Amino acid sequence: MHWVNNFMVLIVLGVVMYTVIPDLFLHRLGIGSWKRQYGPGVAITFDDGPDPNFTPRVLDILDYYKVSATFFVVGEKAKRYPDLVQQILARGHIVGAHSQNHRLSWKMSPLATWQEWQENIKTLESITGKEIQWIRPPWGTFNLALWLWIKKYQKKAVLWSIKGNDWQVKCTPAEITSRILKNIKQGSILLLHDSGGESGAPENSVQALNIICRRIIDECKLPIAPLEFPQWTWWRRWAFVLWEKWEYLYANYFQIKRIDATSLFRLTKKRYQGPELYDGDGTLLAKKGDMVADIHLDSIRLQSKESDLQRIGLRALSLVRKSLPVLAKFTAESPEYQNVKVLVGLTLLNRGVKGLGFEVQEVPSSWPIRRIGIVQKVIMVVYHPLGKSRNNKRLGNKPKLVWISKQKLLDLWLPQNEDTAIEAIPLEIGAQVQ
Repeated sequence: MHWVNNFMVLIVLGVVMYTVIPDLFLHRLGIGSWKRQYGPGVAITFDDGPDPNFTPRVLDILDYYKVSATFFVVGEKAKRYPDLVQQILARGHIVGAHSQNHRLSWKMSPLATWQEWQENIKTLESITGKEIQWIRPPWGTFNLALWLWIKKYQKKAVLWSIKGNDWQVKCTPAEITSRILKNIKQGSILLLHDSGGESGAPENSVQALNIICRRIIDECKLPIAPLEFPQWTWWRRWAFVLWEKWEYLYANYFQIKRIDATSLFRLTKKRYQGPELYDGDGTLLAKKGDMVADIHLDSIRLQSKESDLQRIGLRALSLVRKSLPVLAKFTAESPEYQNVKVLVGLTLLNRGVKGLGFEVQEVPSSWPIRRIGIVQKVIMVVYHPLGKSRNNKRLGNKPKLVWISKQKLLDLWLPQNEDTAIEAIPLEIGAQVQ
């Protein structure tokens, strides 16, 4: 009986090594997989399609909101509806692999696992004419053979950080939306379905998508961005997450809020600490103790895939120019900022701002000022595409006061007769396909 016990122990260890450990690392802990983005905004992904009744309606909604999504496609369904897969690509979305027959990895042998994924990739690449880089296993489960297959063929395993449980028919559009919005944050990857699940569930998913897109943009003030991943080492990914958590706590403590889904600027109100600020006519605009609008950059939105400094600079300037009308409109309409006369900021990035209507002023050196300079240089390392290799010496070590009167901001940048509010999608666009 002793050998029987040993044999049973070996079987259990083998099962654990083949299923539980790979799933623990890749699925639960996200080690060796991607469970979030590291750029601005959130990404929407869909599983289990394509479906002739629901995928076209999903595409119409995404078109309406000008949103790019990622569809993890089942190979067997792609064979039946190749035109839908091609339509997904043609409308600006990404196609990933979701296995050939939607089978649970834990129930598949090593040979069956490799055959399943090889066939899936072959099917999708023959339809799309493109190399498939990203995969997502059904239910997010892995086995050892799948992990080895991913490593050999250099695929990226993409999971999710928020799911709506929309595969369950009992989950109404309101419940799906609430579950997602309750947990939404910068970098989230959302999991929805354009097919599969319980009978009737995809209809709820389509209706929820319309609400989710609108509320992420309008209420959460986050852009819905295409799924993409940086070529970062694991330590930089962890450093980014830790810094992001610090920034989140800092913004919450000082009530620094986003004003728009795409604006580079965030705002809070604070008591001004000086020096006194005067307009061109000598009128005092702000003195110590007055309430002012404190401008903060949403640093993550300065991220760029570019490594060319000139292109990075041009992109940043373009983003500033697009953000200033949004800032002007917000301060003009927000009741909270009606009595504010000046918008101020302390920054190392003060070159060229005079051409945008801002004033630049020296401030007395002090430890709080130097601390701000140190923090801003750390931000450069975290968010700049060149990371710590970027040369920050020319920025100096001392931030300067950058400010503009509210009236001047409105005169220069307030858009005329422009309504930027996003309305809910007309029902006929997401209507049931007959």
